[in-house]
Amino acid sequence: MSPSIVNSEKLGEIAKALMPGVKPLLLFFPEMDWTLKKASYDMNAQQYLAITIFMTLITFLSSAVFIAVIYLLNLKLNPYFAFGTPILIGAFTFLYFLFQPKLKILREARLIDKDLEYMLKDMQIQLTAGVPIFNAIANIATGGYGECSNIANKIVREVESGSSMKDVLYNQGMFSPSENLRRVFWQISNAMQTGSDVKLALMAICDDIREEKESKIKIYGQEMSLWALVYMMLLIVLPSMGVTLILVLSSFIGVEMEKEGVKSIFWTILIMILVLQLIFISLIRSKRPDV
Repeated sequence: MSPSIVNSEKLGEIAKALMPGVKPLLLFFPEMDWTLKKASYDMNAQQYLAITIFMTLITFLSSAVFIAVIYLLNLKLNPYFAFGTPILIGAFTFLYFLFQPKLKILREARLIDKDLEYMLKDMQIQLTAGVPIFNAIANIATGGYGECSNIANKIVREVESGSSMKDVLYNQGMFSPSENLRRVFWQISNAMQTGSDVKLALMAICDDIREEKESKIKIYGQEMSLWALVYMMLLIVLPSMGVTLILVLSSFIGVEMEKEGVKSIFWTILIMILVLQLIFISLIRSKRPDV
């Protein structure tokens, strides 16, 4: 589901005025329609690009007005800052909306792959016990497998509304954010069409997913060894050596530690350490494999 700000009907109506103007820009984004479908956005590329341009203009003009108000209040303002800030904010807004669908696809793919192996094992057990494929998917929909259960619920609703099971699985695989889930649906669809054994195909995919997870864990362990070394150098060794060097030099030069300049250096070092700590924590969390 798209973000509420993009899905707003009022915003869509306002952005319609920009749609004729943004049509030539679609040449620079040939895959946007496909990306929006995979990200489950209920709009085409022209509509989304119009909303992106509109939000970019709004943020650019808002920041420009804010800078103008500061200037009118006779507050000192660097001219480079005054001209650069609206441009940077507008560019950031444009890039944020431009990459938002791709980021949404990556997030959903990680959520799907997190529970996919367990979902496949459950499905294998049900199929081995003689449960029909539709009933197995219906059980998965209520099985608590996160995003996998949500997708299974969509399949159940579409089939119950009269669509063909093979077509629904093929279409869900076509627009699935996860490559592994795409393989699962296409294997099931092909097996239903050819009459082959679905369980063997699911078992092979399940083994591939397990090997991929084990490989990710090994890579994560190797990366953590490197990041631990970088962490120790940047946040333990260098600050300690830097503070010691400042203390030694100040004693040689005869600078008093109570002076504002020296105090500001220590405060700067402390703030930099805190910022780097937060960056490292977020970096390690982002690299942690979802298993």
